[in-house]
Amino acid sequence: MRDLEPAGSTDITNAGVRGIGAAIGGVGLIVLQGVSGFLGGLVGLAVGGVAFVLGASSLASKSAADKRGGTIAMIAGAVMALPGLGHFLGFVPIMGPLLKVAAGFSGFVIGAGALGLIGYGVFNIVKFAKGLKSRR
Repeated sequence: MRDLEPAGSTDITNAGVRGIGAAIGGVGLIVLQGVSGFLGGLVGLAVGGVAFVLGASSLASKSAADKRGGTIAMIAGAVMALPGLGHFLGFVPIMGPLLKVAAGFSGFVIGAGALGLIGYGVFNIVKFAKGLKSRR
């Protein structure tokens, strides 16, 4: 039934903001994945650590959206840091091989997340464009 009603300006604006934000976030993840291997994984370790700390700091917020975003940032930071950890701790007998396998899997996780964000962004941008067209 909602499809028959004209889209409100708030709905249209929210779809546009979500679309642009998600698309930029997906492209940013692809760039970070490419950069994370520089200097033997040191850049990925640093970027992942910063994302983890920033995500942990937002968990103190009272807003549920901030807590959810902080949790996602912490997980993304940990996944981003795995290749660097695998490189630097690869000599440890049991942990080294496990970290190297996890580092290989992290590339898939980051890539899938980036493609998901880009797809969500495109969906919302199309929704935004259709909403603008319906307002004419």
